[in-house]
Amino acid sequence: MSARGFLILLLGMLTVITISVTAGIQSYNDVHEKQASEQVQQELNDQMTAQGWSAYEYHKLEGSTVSLFTNADDTILGLGIMKTNGEFSSSTRDTIEETPFDWAHLGNGTDEYLGVRLNNQPEDVVYLRLQNSDWSKTYMVNNPQDEGYIRTYLITLEKTLLGDWTLETLDREKNVLHSEQL
Repeated sequence: MSARGFLILLLGMLTVITISVTAGIQSYNDVHEKQASEQVQQELNDQMTAQGWSAYEYHKLEGSTVSLFTNADDTILGLGIMKTNGEFSSSTRDTIEETPFDWAHLGNGTDEYLGVRLNNQPEDVVYLRLQNSDWSKTYMVNNPQDEGYIRTYLITLEKTLLGDWTLETLDREKNVLHSEQL
């Protein structure tokens, strides 16, 4: 075998080894992150269950898990967040009055969330619109082409909820069904 052929063979083997090691490390990291995320969700679930809460849903985000939850008689709506370091915080809101939708806000200036529970005819709500005087964003909640519908929705906010904000439920033509000042 010539020196050139040997060099090409050696470079090919090094490339294969590098790709294999990189893929192995990525696979290990993915499994580790999934296990950590599942552990955080279980710890969050355990903590909420111990306090008498039950979760509607969990959202796995980078470095944390957020849960939209309620109490046994659905008179409180809350958001809880558990970071991978075990830090837990929550926010609750009284929902004793029957309204078309309930909402809860959780935020610390950097991580801001708004959880919404649709109470009246959630199958008619296709969009949620969050707005203030200089900003507006519409979120698709229920795709009219899907057979089912959801009752709860989590919004990861791009801005803090300071000042006058309005949350609206909209139908498929984006007509306002209900509106509430936050």
